[in-house]
Amino acid sequence: MKNVLLIVVALSVFGIAGVAPARAQVVDTVKADIPFGFTVRNVTLPAGEYMIKRIDSSSPGIMQILSADGTQRLTFLVGSAETLKEPDQTKLIFEQVGDQYFLSEIFEVGNRDGVELRKSRMERKLEKEGVNLQMHSVTVPAQTTINATR
Repeated sequence: MKNVLLIVVALSVFGIAGVAPARAQVVDTVKADIPFGFTVRNVTLPAGEYMIKRIDSSSPGIMQILSADGTQRLTFLVGSAETLKEPDQTKLIFEQVGDQYFLSEIFEVGNRDGVELRKSRMERKLEKEGVNLQMHSVTVPAQTTINATR
């Protein structure tokens, strides 16, 4: 009888897990013209056109940013992010601390799930020094593109 109960419970758990919606693979490739210098993973990048893409679908937490002219290329880690409202456009969200901008989150149009970057050492240091009184978010519109490497 104990074994039957265990089997029923196990099947119920697997049945519920099969019905639950799977978390979508989010933010594959986006392009944006960023009008200010900004920091990603302790590296400051100049203003300009950038493509941000997931390197490999088997490693969803690793992304790369590439400048349009090919002079800048940086790989960085991301975690999951969620917004309450589906964005009506693809966007990059930057945290402004003092006069410096830090890439913080990326969301694609129509998808509440996005990615979030960890705060860089420089951003944490500025916040500790009290510069966070001037901190606010800045949104830059972006375009979703198809990643040709799939």
